[in-house]
Amino acid sequence: TGGRVTRAAPSLRRRARSFAFETVPPYWFGGDPWRTRFFDAFSSLLPIGERLFIDSMRRTAADLGDPELDALVAEFAHQEGVHGREHRRYNDRLRVQGYDLDGWDRSQKATVNRIARIADPRIPLAITVAFEHVTASMGQAILAHDLLAEADPEMKAFWEWHSAEEIEHKGAAFEVYTRAGGGPDLRRVVMAWCLFILGIRMGRRFAHMLRRERKLFDRAAWRHGVRFLFGQKGLARLMAPDFQAFFARGFHPWKDDTYGLVEAWEVGAVRRERRPEIGN
Repeated sequence: TGGRVTRAAPSLRRRARSFAFETVPPYWFGGDPWRTRFFDAFSSLLPIGERLFIDSMRRTAADLGDPELDALVAEFAHQEGVHGREHRRYNDRLRVQGYDLDGWDRSQKATVNRIARIADPRIPLAITVAFEHVTASMGQAILAHDLLAEADPEMKAFWEWHSAEEIEHKGAAFEVYTRAGGGPDLRRVVMAWCLFILGIRMGRRFAHMLRRERKLFDRAAWRHGVRFLFGQKGLARLMAPDFQAFFARGFHPWKDDTYGLVEAWEVGAVRRERRPEIGN
């Protein structure tokens, strides 16, 4: 990661996506509770977070009064709005399984409401930049290394779609942030805070899920989990260079031109949609 910016922010596409979550088994990631609940815990955070991201972008862009920026924010908001809708449907599966997402949501909303009331709009926007980097980095790892190869096909399709669009709009919040006068020092401090908060909130939800299912101290599950995060192609190891780049003063999301992953995903998605049914 690094070097010159090789691509301007690409045009964002509006894709109609809806997923059949009702067909998905409880442990949808290769029958493994650890990897399944890792993604489930992450999903539980996203609808409220995505609402904050949209609002922070709109608030700042409205003050800047640039029609081109307004158009970028509108497309970003559309993609994130669809993500929020599908993640809410995804999370409804967890409610059916007995998890109290409403209680978690109340706590998260209280934090988000405090953030939204911050007078300096660059701070909520810096939070958006930070979390957009997290999701884009995760998406790049998922698509580049087929990390969901063992997942249920519907969930694999869902997370890969989400990953592709996070990559596609990974520069949008950063563009608004820099236009609003946001600098590298605020960006780095806010990222450190975001990673701390993400670790606490997601960790608690993840541990609660495994504890409730009596899997928190399951050695086999943890072996899978450690390998998934820290193995040779583990998610955390794959994402580490992206965070090193983020803390560099000259960081720009498109210094690492990963749009080819989006293009390759689109080709594969089209092929899967056109695949004939067996026996036809």
